[in-house]
Amino acid sequence: MNYEIFLPFPPTVNHYYVKSRRGIYISKKGRQFREKVADSINEQLPGVVIGDDDRLKVSVTLHPMDKRKRDVDNYNKALLDAITHAGLWGDDSQVDQLFNYRGEIVKGGMCVVKIEPAEEIKSKFG
Repeated sequence: MNYEIFLPFPPTVNHYYVKSRRGIYISKKGRQFREKVADSINEQLPGVVIGDDDRLKVSVTLHPMDKRKRDVDNYNKALLDAITHAGLWGDDSQVDQLFNYRGEIVKGGMCVVKIEPAEEIKSKFG
């Protein structure tokens, strides 16, 4: 199992949620992003579902739309939740290894996600 998918640039975690008197919700921008991710995954990987017991290594390359400063780790929540919502995997808790990279600037921005089986990590603690 090795997949590479091309997705829209995710909203930062700072814009993914909105707070109201009734609680905290996914923002309109966040909901639109989830829909675009689902459409992209269904188009690029039709019918693919990663098993609930599979442990995953995910590499994310963010290609921003401009030169503004960005913390590459601020985009993981929206991205992984959107992939879960699209049904590609059962839950993002399956991701044991997560790597973030900053790619070159691309008009409109984009995100490249590589999904592979997690590598075994040998611990020296037991």
